[in-house]
Amino acid sequence: MGFYAGKRRGLMRARPGKCRIITGGPGILVAALSLASAVVSPASALIAWQPQNPQIATPTPEPEPVYWATVDRIMEEAFERSEVMEVASWLTDVFGPRNSKSSGYIAASEWARQKLDDYGLSEARLEPFEFAAGWDNKYTSVHMTSPQYSPFIAYPAPWSAGTNGKIRAPVKYVNFETFATEADLDPYRGQLEDFIILISPIQAVPTHFQFKPTSFTDEELDAMAAIPIPSPESEEPRERRPRAGRLSREQIYDFVFAEGTLAVVRPDGSNGLGMVDAAVNGYSMERRMWEADAPASITEVIIAAEHYNRMMRILEKDIPVEMELEIRVEFPADDPYDYNVIAEIPGTDLAHEIVIIGAHLQSEPVGTGAIDDGAGVAATMEAARILMAIGAQPRRTIRVGLWGGHEMGLYGNRSHVRQNFADPVTREYKADYDNLSAYFNLDIGTGKVRGVSIMGSEVLRSILLEWMKPLRGLGMTHLFLNGMEHEAYKEVGLLGFYFEQDRKAIDDMNAHTNMDLYDRLVPEDLIQNAVVMATFAYHAAMRDEKLPRAVPRPW
Repeated sequence: MGFYAGKRRGLMRARPGKCRIITGGPGILVAALSLASAVVSPASALIAWQPQNPQIATPTPEPEPVYWATVDRIMEEAFERSEVMEVASWLTDVFGPRNSKSSGYIAASEWARQKLDDYGLSEARLEPFEFAAGWDNKYTSVHMTSPQYSPFIAYPAPWSAGTNGKIRAPVKYVNFETFATEADLDPYRGQLEDFIILISPIQAVPTHFQFKPTSFTDEELDAMAAIPIPSPESEEPRERRPRAGRLSREQIYDFVFAEGTLAVVRPDGSNGLGMVDAAVNGYSMERRMWEADAPASITEVIIAAEHYNRMMRILEKDIPVEMELEIRVEFPADDPYDYNVIAEIPGTDLAHEIVIIGAHLQSEPVGTGAIDDGAGVAATMEAARILMAIGAQPRRTIRVGLWGGHEMGLYGNRSHVRQNFADPVTREYKADYDNLSAYFNLDIGTGKVRGVSIMGSEVLRSILLEWMKPLRGLGMTHLFLNGMEHEAYKEVGLLGFYFEQDRKAIDDMNAHTNMDLYDRLVPEDLIQNAVVMATFAYHAAMRDEKLPRAVPRPW
């Protein structure tokens, strides 16, 4: 009987066909593991590591080798000596929000580089890519001071300007959402100076909330697996949705900025119940405020919906409202670069060929970036630690990539592709283009991995089905025709695999909000995901040939 001896208390009781998990805190599992070695069915939900018997599991020779003994060692190391939740705690609790070039990101990237080096990986380094200006929220205080005092749950929007000290000012509501042309702005010229402006109507707030994450059913997974890949002719270009008959947010913000408005306040429009989604979107995304030639930004504050609604209802009663704001931000721009974290497990006879595993280290500047994507980073780092701990000697080099600048457009990952494999702008192929076997990506990692896309390739289907056999008991049971491939790789004709996780768990757990916190993480899911990542990386690194590419060279 094996045991995962966590640093804190917890207990897993296992008996044939069933397991019960009781966790007493983060990263806590002590697993009493079943000795059963029979093949488990796809529908099995066993979490515990169980030794696999290749003679039972594969009675006839398979064309694609499966390294059962190595997977057994991966599972044993993962479930008995996991460090994944400790890594997640450092990323979220200690470093917190990790927006580009923020103090949290800088500290987290150096820590992760050192940690990978401590694991024994080689060439652990910070890889630069051009990124002009970061953004760091250093202090936020938002209150209503009249007619009654109330502290508000609020965050500045990414790349918002600070307030240059504490400001107290009257509040005015302007329903800009009804404005169709710039002529609609004329009545407000000269009327907005020294006001704090509310720019949206009252928001609907949900009356129920489901915290416990839910999982896809087998029937739902079957339906997802049957979705065909759209033909190139049927794919619509990804463009920002037009605001037909309405002024753009750029036009609105440019107007109020020129008019001398002190700050713009808008409600969270997605979650309610005290949550604030302050992701990189809207004005900052449209103006690309991190670029060197970006215009000056306005102070933009996002407030929990019901706090915003309270002010609106008071104003509807013709009672004046006053707010007090103090927001201190920094725009780190002394260094023209942001950084990825890169490290490698050296290969042996095929060391010049590469398999990459990765996740994005950069997070939204609210919450602590636990779900998106501290969990993915922790599982990726744990996969690397596991492979080093078991003494794996992959034939190909396994590269770990923890990416910066993700939420603004995959800056870090696209830069890595551009520097090492191919430049989609110049259409230049780099030296390692033909050496990359595959990239495996974990993004928003609190749901367990349930499958992976074959990208329409029946050859990949036969390969990945074999690799999945030792993982079925962990819940990885499906291959998908359609699905997300990592765009940075797909757009230059490389294999970029995106593991499909329990998306319902993500919806329930509030990624991109101030509630994206450590307590949302599910330890057994992160352990499972690390096992999947390590298993796929190892098998890809051990094949006689690189994985066959499903997408041809684009140029």
